[in-house]
Amino acid sequence: MALNFADSSNFTPNMRWMASTSSWQRSGENGPEVITWSEAVFDLERIKTGWLKFEPGIAPEFQWDPSLQKAAPKPSDGGEWKRGFAIKAFGESLDGLREWATNSKGAVIGLDKLHDLYLEGRDTNPAKLPVVKFEGAKPLKLGQGHTSVPIFTISKWVDRPAEMSDGGSDASASEFG
Repeated sequence: MALNFADSSNFTPNMRWMASTSSWQRSGENGPEVITWSEAVFDLERIKTGWLKFEPGIAPEFQWDPSLQKAAPKPSDGGEWKRGFAIKAFGESLDGLREWATNSKGAVIGLDKLHDLYLEGRDTNPAKLPVVKFEGAKPLKLGQGHTSVPIFTISKWVDRPAEMSDGGSDASASEFG
């Protein structure tokens, strides 16, 4: 096969925060599966932010920021674009490597607070990634509606798991948990 269409190695299964039930889902062979997780390595070093558009039955669209300090212009196609992020997470309870991409307000608030914790500890943990603990959720009223914000803490810092590398020789993921 000259075009190599059969290779799906670049696809990362996803995980999703369900604000309405304060729970998590992951993609599975038979559709979404509810999961419970307590710790996972989050790649906050390589987080992407930008404009995200999710519509039922259509593949999500992303317009990534050129950097974390400079926002991309909002797409002007009339779609419901919202600010969001994509981040990789790895853990046994996640069934390996997952991508969490969302523009839901509660998730964005929770991840933003986690990123602040990451920035506080990054300089004293060079070349390390945080092991993130999911501590539950906090309800939040937004305008006329409600959401829930996931609560995260950092339990420790570890070398980048090999499963999160781009082919380098990193530490084994089993070291963190």
